[in-house]
Amino acid sequence: MSGVRVAAALACAALVAVAAVQMSRVDTEAGRAFGPDRLQRRLDAAPSPDAHRARQARAILATRPIDGRAYRTIALAEQRDALITIAGARGPRDPMTLATLTDRSLAAGEIETGLTHLDALLRVAPATRELFLPLLMPHLHDARVRDSLVERLAQDPPWRGAFLATLRSEAAPAADADALLAALARRTPADEDMQRTRIAVLDRAGRHADARAAWIATLPVHERALAEGVFDGGFEAGQGNVAGYGWWFDDVPGAIVEIARDAPRSGKAALSVEFDDRAVRFSAVHQSLALAPGRYRLQAAALDRVDSTRPFEWRLACTNGAKLAQLPLARDADWRVQSVDFDVPSACTQQSLVLVHAARSLAERRLRGRLLVDDLGIFLIPSSSSRG
Repeated sequence: MSGVRVAAALACAALVAVAAVQMSRVDTEAGRAFGPDRLQRRLDAAPSPDAHRARQARAILATRPIDGRAYRTIALAEQRDALITIAGARGPRDPMTLATLTDRSLAAGEIETGLTHLDALLRVAPATRELFLPLLMPHLHDARVRDSLVERLAQDPPWRGAFLATLRSEAAPAADADALLAALARRTPADEDMQRTRIAVLDRAGRHADARAAWIATLPVHERALAEGVFDGGFEAGQGNVAGYGWWFDDVPGAIVEIARDAPRSGKAALSVEFDDRAVRFSAVHQSLALAPGRYRLQAAALDRVDSTRPFEWRLACTNGAKLAQLPLARDADWRVQSVDFDVPSACTQQSLVLVHAARSLAERRLRGRLLVDDLGIFLIPSSSSRG
């Protein structure tokens, strides 16, 4: 845990120094112009020789013998660990004291004690969460750290949301983050924030099929049946901009993307895209997939009444950039169903499906009219051996 303790001390020192500079300018917060509060804040704000800091801290104690911050200043200046314990008892809400206690405990291998102090620090100084929580991430491989964190997270501390957000970041090793979340789920029911975090962690671990399955498990029961291959290929759920593995509609000037109920091919709804006669670079409808290796058929119905010389098309590609399929949508006066077969290789564990307009010039991007899409699906084609 030495990486945590060194970074923790530096981060807290920087944070408190900035705060102290600001606070020392405000009389009502820092006390009298020459009082102990202002003197302590100046000591925290500006570096000075250790001997000078210790003398000033003793001057503070002469006026205020119970000031834990002064004990902390002397302890750090003279390397007297015993005084840090006194500082913690007399100044239990002082961020620098709590950071120092965290630092010393973790350095001594006292994980439980160190994280107890860290818990207190994250509660009394919320601004430190952004600094300190990423420092814990490289140490999640240690079961003692995970167990201690799970014990505290199960009690819903005020820094829980910030911690889960950090787990979703690149700072957290995905496998260790997943192990912590699994342990936490055994202690407390998974709420929406936990579920969202686990999906993100599984995605970062490259376990996209598991991530999609976890996402599907968060859906209402009646929507889970819509998740075969493509989620809600008939647009019956009536939702866009769904995080995870649902439909996402980008905001594009000159185009209105929505799920409409006035002219579906089947069911009660269809995807509608209306253009208002201006140049548009359109690739605004997309969804992430997690198809297993195999041979598939991409199928879609469209009614294209857009004034354009170029077609719309569905494009399917691996997230590593490898192209899998293109399905141009024929321009017709009535609904028309089209399909294309494609293969997903074993190295392609996540895919992206995007509706684009295949314009090649500014003139071809000028669009006016309405496109309707319905009955979009991706279906596994059984192999010849399984058919036999």
